[in-house]
Amino acid sequence: MGADPTRRAIVAGVPLALLTVHPAFRTRVWAQAPSTGRLIVQRAVPLAAEMPLSGFGTWITPNDLFHILTVMANPLPAIEPAAWRLAVDGQVEQTVTLTYEQLKALPARKVVAVLECAGNSRNSVSPPLERSHLGNGYVGNAEWLGVPLHRILERAGLTPSAREVVLEGADRGKPAFAPEEVAFAKSLPLEKALHPDTLLVYAMNGVPLPREHGGPVRAVVPGWYGTYHVKWLERVSVIDRPFDGVFMARAWRVQRRRDGAVHDEPVTQVAVKSLVVRPVADAKLAVGTHTVAGVAWSGGKDIASVQVSTDGGRTWSFAQLVESPATYAWRFWEFTWRVTRPGSYTLMARATDTSGAAQPFAYDLDLGGFAVNQVQPVAVEVS
Repeated sequence: MGADPTRRAIVAGVPLALLTVHPAFRTRVWAQAPSTGRLIVQRAVPLAAEMPLSGFGTWITPNDLFHILTVMANPLPAIEPAAWRLAVDGQVEQTVTLTYEQLKALPARKVVAVLECAGNSRNSVSPPLERSHLGNGYVGNAEWLGVPLHRILERAGLTPSAREVVLEGADRGKPAFAPEEVAFAKSLPLEKALHPDTLLVYAMNGVPLPREHGGPVRAVVPGWYGTYHVKWLERVSVIDRPFDGVFMARAWRVQRRRDGAVHDEPVTQVAVKSLVVRPVADAKLAVGTHTVAGVAWSGGKDIASVQVSTDGGRTWSFAQLVESPATYAWRFWEFTWRVTRPGSYTLMARATDTSGAAQPFAYDLDLGGFAVNQVQPVAVEVS
């Protein structure tokens, strides 16, 4: 057996001082995970480190509390900004190579956006799913600064046959579903690639993008799940057909039922979601007035409302939305709960976005553990 990860100076290239190794890597209830101000390691290789509950304490998630989830990288790629290069090729009029300084010299854009892992909250699904170590903390809200991808594509010039844009990272490996070693790569339809908010990011929360979060340059695709936010970006290829790379064709796919048929398709847009953050699960409360508080977000849609139930879903009341709306960011909400009788209570929150999409009460198992956004109950005791 390898060395105990709790005794290493680093885990997958990340300083151990930023990490807490959770006992047995088997947290089932995220709200009960120890809030130490450090990431909670649930898998050492490749690294899966969850944001603790304290990460929801601020509108902007601090970099050292922002979750880390790697697919193959061990250790994490170490690329100095001076050595970084981005190749742009494929269905373009001219191939382009950019240095880090050349990228930073281009007009930049700043976006505050949630980045949520497509498998976030998987441990809330019943019956338990494979890889159910993923709790509610594989999400964060950050300020991203970078160059819109469309500027790079315009510099290269798209040919009339351009259909998709492939983003390829420096991390390589052999996942179980691939016949050989591959680079991590995802594709965007041309419309999404050309959206002004799709960025090649070099700064996170006002500092150079940290290595553990994909530095020196990563993609950020606001409104879509984290699998498209390719880290350690080194190549952009424009293609004339649907991308058949293993991370598009074999992974992060869901089964959706429409018009009497089942459609196999990639998971893309973040689903509307809310969580009760306070009080935590199994909290012991006194009779009186309490604040039920939490957070809500959706993929490119503002949050229209959050409703709260304190009786397991029998009755619902509207919560107060705290922050001003921001298209890709999360919003805090609060609800004043006056409880007059001791007993067991089940708290629930349900968000609706401006498109009318609302959280379901039960998870659709056809989604295979992705896009988990069902209403989650939080049990508390009042005495």
